This record gives sequence, structure tokens and C-alpha cells, in this order.
Amino acid sequence: MSSKRSAFGDMDSRRRRAHTKSRHGCRNCKLRRIKCDEQQPQCQKCASFGVLCNYSSAQGSDLQPAWQEAQMKTNEPSFKQAVFSFKPQILELSNFSVITVGSGYSSFTMDQESLARLNRFQTRTVYSFGTKSALNIYQNDVVQLALEHPFLMHVILAVTAIHDRHLLPAPKNGTRSLTEIYHGAQGAALLAEKLSRPIAYADRDALWSTAAMIGVATMTSIEASNPMEAWPMKPFESTDLGWLSLTKGKEAVWRATNPLRPDSIFYRMADDYRAHRNPPRLREIADIPYDFVHLCSLDGRTPLEQNPYYTAVSLLADFIELESSSRSTEESLPRFVSFLGIMTSDFRSLLYSKDPRALLLFAYWYSFVDASRWWIARRAWIECQSICFYLDRYHASDSKIQALLERPKRRCGLMD
Repeated sequence: MSSKRSAFGDMDSRRRRAHTKSRHGCRNCKLRRIKCDEQQPQCQKCASFGVLCNYSSAQGSDLQPAWQEAQMKTNEPSFKQAVFSFKPQILELSNFSVITVGSGYSSFTMDQESLARLNRFQTRTVYSFGTKSALNIYQNDVVQLALEHPFLMHVILAVTAIHDRHLLPAPKNGTRSLTEIYHGAQGAALLAEKLSRPIAYADRDALWSTAAMIGVATMTSIEASNPMEAWPMKPFESTDLGWLSLTKGKEAVWRATNPLRPDSIFYRMADDYRAHRNPPRLREIADIPYDFVHLCSLDGRTPLEQNPYYTAVSLLADFIELESSSRSTEESLPRFVSFLGIMTSDFRSLLYSKDPRALLLFAYWYSFVDASRWWIARRAWIECQSICFYLDRYHASDSKIQALLERPKRRCGLMD
């Protein structure tokens, strides 16, 4: 009996001391379940986590990255200055007051507003797409094709309108504009119509350009304003991870158009495409951090090729090594994107079923996102937080997962 009383006595001594709750703290601190110091306009807890403080809805969305504020003030993506030190020759369109795109029933006339949007695509948006070879192709060759193919021009205008919205201060940047909705719908409908018929040789590069940029637009389209509204925390919907399914459609367009043919405008990007389309050499167990080997049972009796986590873990080990090296952001992008294209069907199924190990690996992939990649940064930030909350809520007792969750939490602002 005395031992029981002693045990309960120890438990009583370890109980948390009562403290005064923060009644007027910011929403971020309430979401993270920590005590807010209530300093305004920016509490210290939010400042240390790298997010914008929000005592009211007018001050921004929940857990909004602080880097967005600086980017919005300059209205210019940091990626341009960080990677490209030259100014390519841009196809000049400013001398036109109006331009008619294409011919026939799908043609349309671009007014000054649309021409200004096209100029922003050439001088701003394309800098976030990728490598130097991609920059020159999209600034000039793709724009030239778009003047002849309405479905491509619609998608260019839609992607630029999405980028315009991304640069707005919260909460204005959370609502899709009529411009992006209209041009996005027009472009998708005309593309589907083109793909329903035999593909003309002259249309192949325009079709691939359109499919690639629809992929960008889809990746940016996340309706959630906070991690509780995002996958995987939100209730199940049949459209969950729909943006990932788009990779199959892009693959079909790739096969039909063959952008690596010698006469394609994309032939100059052959090295980039091979980097993120061809599976890299999968690592030996000795070359993979042991915590991941242990987490995913890579050292078990099951052959590595049959382990659904093996490919993802091997790629993440590459990213960890690449991050610690001096290689540029430009060089690392094709490797980063390769994760989606090389993802096995078994691993994808685990994600759909919210398997905790697959979720953790996906959160790790999100943690490598470069903030200047506006087309993936917001989704990465919110869904990485959502994954962390999900694993904390439903798999708190899994010590292997909790031990590895620290990096994703830190990178998405949930830890110092």
C-alpha cells in the first residue's frame, strides 16, 4: 500500500503548475496550444517561429510564413536575383495595342490588360519555373507558340494571374480571381478538345507547354487557409491528392508529344528532363541514414525492391546530401521534382491511406521546398504542418516517427 501511495505522491509532485491562460493571444499561438505573450503587433512566439502574428482576421491567415511579407513588399520573386545574373533577350510585344491569338472559333483578342499580364509572365513569373534553359524557352519560344495556340495563351494568362494573387497580402491572396478562373477553364477545355483528336505535328510543343503549366497551376491550387483545413487533417474527400494524380495525365501528353525529339523547342532542356524523369541510382542501406532504415524496416527480410518506402527514402537521402553541399537551387530543382515522377504506385497508395511512415516521408520532401518557388511553397507550408499535426494527434506513441518529425516541424514553423 505504501508503494502505491508513494507512486501517486510522485505523480502529484509532477503535475503541471497552474498558470494564467492567455485570453487575448494571437490565433497562431492558440492553434499551436502555447501561451502567447500578447505583444503587439508581433508577439515573440510568432517572431521566433518565423510567422506573421495575427490577432485578428485582418492581420493575415493562420501560420503565414514571414518570408511572404518581404516578398510581397518587393513584388518580385527572390529566385530571380538569387539564381539568374543575366537578362535574356525577350520577345518584344509592347509595340502592339491589341493582339489576336490564333484563328478560327477559339481565337481571342488580347487587350492592354492581357498584354500587361503577358509581359509579367515574361519578366517575372518565368524566373520561378526552373533552370536557365527553361527561362529562355518560356520567355520566347513558348510565348511565340502561344500567339498561335489559344489554349496555351489562356493557360499562360491563368498562371500569371495566379502568381499576381500569390503576391497579394493575406487574406486577399486566398481567393481565386475571375481572371484565373476564366483563362484556366478556357485553356483546359481547349486542351482537352485538342487531345481528343489526332495530334497535329505542329501542335506538339504547344500541347506539352500547356500540360506543364497546368501542372504548375494545379499544384498552387490549395483551398485551405490553415493546416486544419488541409489534407490529411481535413475529413476525407475523393479529390484528396488530386494534384498528384495529374502527373499521370502529364505523362500521357509527354508520350504523345515527345519533347525530347531533336526539332522540339524543349530539346535544349534534355538534361533537365532526364534529371527528374530517370530514376537515380538507388542507395545501398549503408548510404541511408539509419533512422530511416529503422523506421521503414529496410534492413528486414523483405527484399529492398519490394519495400514500398525504399525509393522514397533513397531519394530523400539524396536531398539531405544535396542540401549539405554547395550546389545551387537551380541545380537541385530537377532532383526535387523527380520525387513526384519517380514515386511508386505502392507508395502513392500508402499516402492515400494516410500511412504514418509515408506521411512522414512526404513531410520530409515538403521540408526541402525552396521558399522562392511560389507555385509549391504555400502547399508545402500548409500540408507539411497538417501532416505534423496529424502524426502528433494519431501517432504520438510511435517513438520512431516522433523522433524524425523534428525537421519537418522546424521547417514549416512549428518548432524553433
